[in-house]
Amino acid sequence: MNLENQDNKLKLLIHKLYSRLTSNTLIQKYQYWLDFGHINYPAPIWIGASILTGIFMGIISYALSTILIHEFTLIPSTFFLATIILLIGYPYLKKETLIESVEKNFSDALKQMADTLRAGDTYENALREVVEADYGRLSEEMQLALRRMEDGENLETALTGFANRVDSERIKRTVQIILDSIRTGSSLSDILNEIAEDLRDYERLKEERKASTTMQFLFLVAAGGFIAPMIFGEIGAVITGFASIGAREINMGTANNNFITTIIQLYIIIEVIGSGVMMSLINEGKINKSIIYTPILLLIAFIVYHATKIIITGMVVGSI
Repeated sequence: MNLENQDNKLKLLIHKLYSRLTSNTLIQKYQYWLDFGHINYPAPIWIGASILTGIFMGIISYALSTILIHEFTLIPSTFFLATIILLIGYPYLKKETLIESVEKNFSDALKQMADTLRAGDTYENALREVVEADYGRLSEEMQLALRRMEDGENLETALTGFANRVDSERIKRTVQIILDSIRTGSSLSDILNEIAEDLRDYERLKEERKASTTMQFLFLVAAGGFIAPMIFGEIGAVITGFASIGAREINMGTANNNFITTIIQLYIIIEVIGSGVMMSLINEGKINKSIIYTPILLLIAFIVYHATKIIITGMVVGSI
């Protein structure tokens, strides 16, 4: 009986903790990202699984680095943090990718709606044509808006719900212009046509900006992921090589060697974070994509650093 009471108390405590977590504003926002990306997991479970996976990757990388790299290294910490950042950031990145897809197709959908309305059809049929067309995630979101209209809601409520669910400033502004046009009695087909042209111009400028910054983006990839780690690997190899041959002569012990190695690796981490942020700003115009650029670049940088260090150390030791 006592065991059963303790078990019930434990279940009640877990339920209270879970309820408190799920009621948190940040957790609710994260849950929206999961739901929008069709990732059917509760937010606390996804975050917990991401942390456990990061710990597992840290342990595996620690075991491998102990066998392959016979010195102090930040690789286990790097793999641990990179795995957690990638897994926890994945729902947000997927949400952003889907929103970009909606924004990209929105101009074509508005153009189609304008043609339908110009032919004398209703708002509902205009939305239905967009749903039946192949606009990817936009058609799916429009289907939800159409279903709300079929359930008795008006166009304003349905479109406002669509804009809030997509959570894009561009979509929200466009929907607001459409609703204002309906209220003022303007020709909606003409308004939709003009908005569609403006959105197309915006997308074209966006693609042109990406194309014009490709070389800068590739330069940051090369500098942050390959060139800088190779240089630091060569420096570390020379220090390690001479330290292993004549530590007494140059008055350098293992502790000092590990300190210098740690400083070099910390500098690589700082340099990669800066490169990831700059890559995101150059390619996307905002910092959010650095969530994926930085961890991947960090893993590449550490692999290049240690590979270079092992090769150069062998050459230094072999030539002396």
